[in-house]
Amino acid sequence: MECVFCRIARGEEKARVVYESEKVIAFHTIRPEADVHILVIPKEHYEKIEEIDDEQTAHELFKAIREVAGMFNMDSFRVVNKNGRSVGQTVMHVHIHVLSGNLPHRLFPGAE
Repeated sequence: MECVFCRIARGEEKARVVYESEKVIAFHTIRPEADVHILVIPKEHYEKIEEIDDEQTAHELFKAIREVAGMFNMDSFRVVNKNGRSVGQTVMHVHIHVLSGNLPHRLFPGAE
């Protein structure tokens, strides 16, 4: 499977990487929706969360979220995953959004 996130994971596509381990990589999104908006992805291609069958990859995804939050001094943040086209996933490679700071209300209708 070939996608932009696979190319980023292999270092073939530019990204502003903030964290990397054996199984995951985290980088700034090119379309930020908050003051800090980082994407955390597994290096191996998985289209949806339920396809991740490697415990180490699952562990490193959550470790990366914690590390990113610490790097950016996030005392509060949102973790978002769109898991499938019907809920808005546009890049079909698992990616977890870590967002902090000013969040546009259009992202969260009814938020005040």
